[in-house]
Amino acid sequence: MKNFDPKYNDISKTEIHCHLEGAIRTQTIIDIAKENNIKLPAYEVNELDKHVKVLDQMKDLQAVLDAFDIFQRSITSPQVFERIAWELFEDCAKQNIKLFEVRFSPDWAFHGHKLDWDACLDGLLRAIDKAEKEFDMAIGIIAITSRSMGAESCVKTVDWAIKHQKHIQAVDLADGEKIFPAKDFIKPILKAKDAGLKVTIHSGEDTPAEYVMETIKNFKPDRIGHGIHSIEDMKAVEMLIEKGITLEVNPWSNYLTNSVSSIEAHPLKKLFDLGVKVTINSDDPEVLETNVNNEYRIAHEVLGMSLEEIHTCNRFAFEASFIEPEKKQRIWEKYFV
Repeated sequence: MKNFDPKYNDISKTEIHCHLEGAIRTQTIIDIAKENNIKLPAYEVNELDKHVKVLDQMKDLQAVLDAFDIFQRSITSPQVFERIAWELFEDCAKQNIKLFEVRFSPDWAFHGHKLDWDACLDGLLRAIDKAEKEFDMAIGIIAITSRSMGAESCVKTVDWAIKHQKHIQAVDLADGEKIFPAKDFIKPILKAKDAGLKVTIHSGEDTPAEYVMETIKNFKPDRIGHGIHSIEDMKAVEMLIEKGITLEVNPWSNYLTNSVSSIEAHPLKKLFDLGVKVTINSDDPEVLETNVNNEYRIAHEVLGMSLEEIHTCNRFAFEASFIEPEKKQRIWEKYFV
């Protein structure tokens, strides 16, 4: 339900939780498949959408993660990665997103075709440079380490991010929090933090509040991806407030992955009212057929947040953004003040 209502589209926006791998246009997948002889279940946009988009509530988060196979097979070269990134930044510009952080999992995204990580990063940097100039926006990079790829992959990803921290601002630990124990990833994530990288952790998305509290104790994160089930325990809420940890919230994603029973039951506003710093994001805009405008519509029209409260969430995102202070301050003063 992508939305371009001027009521929301005209708002200058920040977005700090968006997965590049979940933001590939369907037509681009088809173009790449034809160029590289990749077998797809369909080669028309409307038909392929049935296989690459989640339009109805699924039984659980894992079902959504399983839908990413086609996306992974589409990342065939550094040039393709650059194209995908550029098209995402184009889509950001159409929604008036001015401060944007893009995240991706190199070991997952580049694994299928055994791509050179540095060459892909160079492609991403070219797309960023072009987008920042053409659309007058500020863009940051977060390197994801996927729990499902294992502890060795985490070490490899963290070391790579540290090597490139001139361009990469943070690391993120994502996917399968229920399945993969935190203890396997603590040491490399803390190494990243000690090296000067920021840290965000996917936690409390489809897991209870106790996971959020353990995440805070184990990883000392700057931000938490999702974190919505912290609402179930005031100890978790108080810990978030006390530590000043910002939540990267994705309402429509949480509904589609069955992390909340209904969109009306989403705790975004409740967390905001309790004093938690919440932000509003799209997560996987192409997979979930959403955009930040749609997330604002949900926040305002379904959950009852005022436009002023949504602007406050924008400010929370700006303050918590990992983008270089001078770079983001210029954008904030020009478009948000």
